[in-house]
Amino acid sequence: MSDIRVSTSAYQQSLIRQIATNQSTVVDLSKQLASRRKVTLPEDDPIVMARTMRRTTEKRELLQFNTNNILAENLIKSSELKLSEMRALGDLAIAIGESTDAQASATERESAWGRLNDLVNQALDLANAKSEDNYLFAGTDFAQDPYRIDDNGTPADLSDDFVVYEGSPTDPSDPNFEEAEYYVGSNTKIAPRLSPQYNEDIQNYIQHILDLRNAFGGPTYDDVAVKAAIADIETSDDRLVVATTDLALKQLRLETAKKADTALFNQLDGSIAGEVGIDLAEVAVRLNQAQLGYEAALSSSSRILQVSLLDYI
Repeated sequence: MSDIRVSTSAYQQSLIRQIATNQSTVVDLSKQLASRRKVTLPEDDPIVMARTMRRTTEKRELLQFNTNNILAENLIKSSELKLSEMRALGDLAIAIGESTDAQASATERESAWGRLNDLVNQALDLANAKSEDNYLFAGTDFAQDPYRIDDNGTPADLSDDFVVYEGSPTDPSDPNFEEAEYYVGSNTKIAPRLSPQYNEDIQNYIQHILDLRNAFGGPTYDDVAVKAAIADIETSDDRLVVATTDLALKQLRLETAKKADTALFNQLDGSIAGEVGIDLAEVAVRLNQAQLGYEAALSSSSRILQVSLLDYI
């Protein structure tokens, strides 16, 4: 009789262990279906979790690169817009200069001077424009407006005015010459602001509009001064075209880096999903099967043992 009781007891324990295993499977699959992940804790699969954490860190870096990319793109587009508007002012200045000739009256020359003076001030405003709270055309020196009009110590004589640039050095050979760069990719850095070497061209451009203004400030029409100033504006405009091209090349590099970053981000996302993600349909089917098996085990075990094994769980 003792041997029979021992055998029956062992059989009961075996059934309980089996049902507990079935229950654990149901719980595990339910968690997977709820979280849509088959690995949620390091102990679930240490190797997979380590790879996932490393890839997640790479994704965070890519997200930071994307933030830098957006900032850089805003700076580039803002700079391109301001240069375009500045060149438009130069076109207006040339039009005023060419339409006001030796036949113009003193009143007409005075009107031309006033309109050109307005263009000078507008050009200064564009040259001192900001984005992200910092100047667009100051290099890396944001302490004060990079461009201003100096009266040369004779405030009453506007013909002595000249344009001053007070940003960072513009000569690439200067040891203090520098550009603020941003990482926009794993191995890609971009200086989104206009290179300081072109800031001197902006200074000259405004100066030539100022020279054209001054050419209309004398008692008589100065044909030589007017034509010289117009020619200088046209030459400076060519330099602003070069500067705009430099920004366009930076934009191209930015877009290339963005495409590479996006592709890598999607690749990492796919790798993580493949390692820790689940096939929803497959897990749903397995969960249904596990639940049916668990319920069937409970029912059959209860009939066989004539007890409710729920008390043992």
